[in-house]
Amino acid sequence: MTPAATSPLRVLVVDDYPDDRALVARELAQELPGVRIEEVGDLEQLDAALERGPHDLVITDYHLQWSDGISVLREVKARSPDCPVIMLTGTGSEEVAVEAMKAGLDDYVLKSPRHRVRLPAAARLALERSRQRRSERDAETRYRELFETVPVGIYRSTPDGTFLDANPAMAAMLGFPDRDALMAVRATELYVDPADRDQWQAVVERDGVVRDYEVRVWCRERRVIWLRNTAR
Repeated sequence: MTPAATSPLRVLVVDDYPDDRALVARELAQELPGVRIEEVGDLEQLDAALERGPHDLVITDYHLQWSDGISVLREVKARSPDCPVIMLTGTGSEEVAVEAMKAGLDDYVLKSPRHRVRLPAAARLALERSRQRRSERDAETRYRELFETVPVGIYRSTPDGTFLDANPAMAAMLGFPDRDALMAVRATELYVDPADRDQWQAVVERDGVVRDYEVRVWCRERRVIWLRNTAR
């Protein structure tokens, strides 16, 4: 078997001036081998490029004759929330930077030669952060799918017994119609003997974990069942 081909990195550069776009493209090409750069210089080209999408990274000037960098940022995020955006400008201000960061900007680089040299590093960092956000979201999705479907009761609660979360299996084994109904009660109310809860909590606080703690609990219909509780 041969390794699967890796898709080239796609970067969109938005700037009125062809020379500035070419300079950005050259600097990125030197640091990001195989990068595929698309340049746009007006609103029509931008709309067409975003429609074709997706892009792995967008670099935009702030002052544009037909728009501004924050508007470009918002348009990109509206279509591709995960796409990182870097603003590259020669006439920025702290107010602009703060507004842009609030709108989801990943980085802000001045066009001066002294500052522009960090553009490739900023691009790498923005791309890495984007990958990390997607990875964390994918992990959360996989965890949630497991949490919702595993045939074992799983829950989280505060020390005073307030439920923070519970899966459908937990609700079903205790006779509740759904998770919300279970969340409306306290875990402490489910113990037939309140002393069992106190002992269980003492072990958790002392050892940090308790395994296979057998205890009698009330079901919703006031039927008593035995549970084996493992917690940390």
